[in-house]
Amino acid sequence: MTRRPTAKGLPSTVRQRFGQAWLQIDPSAMGLFRIVFGLLCIYDVARRFQWIETFYSNTGTLSNHYNLFSPLFRDNISLLSGFSTPAEVTGFFVFTLISLFFFTIGYRTKLFQIISWLCVLSIHSRNTMLANGGDVVMNIWWIWTIWLPLGQRLSIDSIRSSLRNSTDLNPGQLFGPIASETKPIRSLVMFMVLWQLAIIYFFNTVHKGGSTWADGTSIAYCLEQDRIVTRLGLWAKATWPLWISQILTWGTLVIEGIAPLLLLTPFKVLWARRIAIILLVGLHTGIWLLTDVGLFSPTMMVSFFLLLRREDIELAKDILRKLSGQKIRVWYDDHCGICFRLARLGSRLDRLGLIEWHGSRGSAVRPHSMSSDRFDALREDALITESVDGRGHEIGHRAIGRIINALPLGRLISWPLFLPGLTQLMGLMYAAFASRRHRVSAALGYGECGLPIMLDSPGPQARVISSISTIRTIVATSLIVLLFAATTSQMLHENRFMKVQVLKKTFGINYKQPTGLKKIVSYARIFQGWSMFAPNAPVKDGWLVIDAVRMDGSHVDPQTNRIPDFGPADARKMQWDQFWGSYSMRIASGRHKRYRGELISWLKNSKIDRLKLKAGERIKSVTVWWVGDRSPDPKVGGEPTLEEKYIVAEWPAKKVD
Repeated sequence: MTRRPTAKGLPSTVRQRFGQAWLQIDPSAMGLFRIVFGLLCIYDVARRFQWIETFYSNTGTLSNHYNLFSPLFRDNISLLSGFSTPAEVTGFFVFTLISLFFFTIGYRTKLFQIISWLCVLSIHSRNTMLANGGDVVMNIWWIWTIWLPLGQRLSIDSIRSSLRNSTDLNPGQLFGPIASETKPIRSLVMFMVLWQLAIIYFFNTVHKGGSTWADGTSIAYCLEQDRIVTRLGLWAKATWPLWISQILTWGTLVIEGIAPLLLLTPFKVLWARRIAIILLVGLHTGIWLLTDVGLFSPTMMVSFFLLLRREDIELAKDILRKLSGQKIRVWYDDHCGICFRLARLGSRLDRLGLIEWHGSRGSAVRPHSMSSDRFDALREDALITESVDGRGHEIGHRAIGRIINALPLGRLISWPLFLPGLTQLMGLMYAAFASRRHRVSAALGYGECGLPIMLDSPGPQARVISSISTIRTIVATSLIVLLFAATTSQMLHENRFMKVQVLKKTFGINYKQPTGLKKIVSYARIFQGWSMFAPNAPVKDGWLVIDAVRMDGSHVDPQTNRIPDFGPADARKMQWDQFWGSYSMRIASGRHKRYRGELISWLKNSKIDRLKLKAGERIKSVTVWWVGDRSPDPKVGGEPTLEEKYIVAEWPAKKVD
């Protein structure tokens, strides 16, 4: 007997399977993603502060007016173009951090999500000579997740909504943690995230067809790149035998190759994603530790939070419960309005279900480790906690510390409450509040001692007119489809495997990207070319050597504050940074030749901290060189050999006869 097809031509079980695999997303997973992604973006902005004068202001290597006159990239826009001085740019950066903070904690999430995205995009777009794959992936996650309700869980917004709409209107209705919605939501965006991840790993695999990947030397060659190698990478280069690099090279191909299958399969989704996450986290952690290629790896790993299922969330909660300790009972003054509201707040923060809340007067349950007389003497004036097994109790500020311990990761912030000296101070503060709690409640309109505490019942929810809701859904879906079309067109245009191997050679199609879709990709900086270290790992390296001559005739390289060194690039001599490394490589290329005058103008500024000049001392000439070298064959060994040396820019310019 065959299953009867549905109206759409597919059995309902098949549609349900694909819908659960490709469209469903857990609300807690979205909340975790928001928190970790927000923290990562905060770090991304904070690490750029040291480069504000050099790369983002008019006194740096690329002024606003020159960038607008001769833009680095077409179809590019940045709000930072309106900020000129280092102080103004610093103000913009601080505003961005504030917006990201509110987004991370989930306060007015959607508003600050949009503001934060525009600010981060503006920073990335201001000077694209610093750009890398990590910036692109970060912009991609901003674009896709802007359509998701990231503030639905683990946010200030969700707590405010619960306090406003829940039914725990009096102390008798408050006992344990407040249940929250755990049903997965369905969104087309979830498929876009899965598709995006699959595209990244697929093209990063098929483009790695060179000899260094075939013979397993790619990782070894990457460790020879002094511009990006980390200290751990230098240690690995000095100690690892070739066979370890070969295993890691071939392992990279295997993991990237099977990742799209594990991410998109509609079968055994839970374990397929778990395996994918474990393998990919291992891959990206290795890349991050060995090379400084920006935030590509951590930004990729952050997206894996969106892949978590309800089973993963419950497993994590079980682990946190074990780390948080035993369940506790809490007795509080249920005739104190502010105390009741704090208890309601605590019940919403208790996501692990480890706290029972009891009114000190209304509850029939009493502490087992405390005599009835002592409890009767304390219950009106003190906060009391006790483990469920009745083995011990805490009073006052120490009870607050025990409550915080029971919250997720609460031990990380509660330990100061128990430090000698500080615990006495916290005790005094608690006593001062406890003695005035009823007056505070009355002042805030929360009721006074002896008066019944009853919150207003939530009023009827405002009904959104169905037609408006329908229009909003249609508009959002249309924009998502438009973005999907734009990224797909960019994928067909930017990846050689699709444009040449598939479209041109297989189907005879010369694909030309629609202009409108190209502009969407460019302005949002959501490019789709995925070919990291492909088709081969880089075998050439190089660095800028800046020879600045002081008025006394001495020479200094402002990058190192030492005498210029024209030997092969050496990470032990040059304190490379991702931003300066990217800038130096690009300013030396012919494509960015027109921006070299801006570099000279910056170097001529005697107030540059990097030059470490004495008061009143000036530079009389400067020459910027590019020194390139070739890495040794890992199978043979040896040292890098100089291959090229040429002048990138100089001042004063030499006359040409």
